[in-house]
Amino acid sequence: MTNAAVGKEISVAAESKVYPPYDAFHATPDAMLWRRVVITTASGTVTLEQTDYGHPGRLNAWEPRGIALGLASKLSELRAVAEAVGKLM
Repeated sequence: MTNAAVGKEISVAAESKVYPPYDAFHATPDAMLWRRVVITTASGTVTLEQTDYGHPGRLNAWEPRGIALGLASKLSELRAVAEAVGKLM
């Protein structure tokens, strides 16, 4: 009989970019901050994005841009993870 360790892993990746005024991505007169957090679990992957589009310096809520069905019921917890990661960026 073999006793094998069973583990769980969650990975989080984050990126942030500032797009210049009138960039094709947003076309507004102010620079725009864009952030993405990708969380990968055994149940799948979720991608959340956040910008300050429309009001420079004030961030909008984290919005899902792809979420595995197995994680859909955990959206509020996943947004909390993204918020915590965002504070580190």
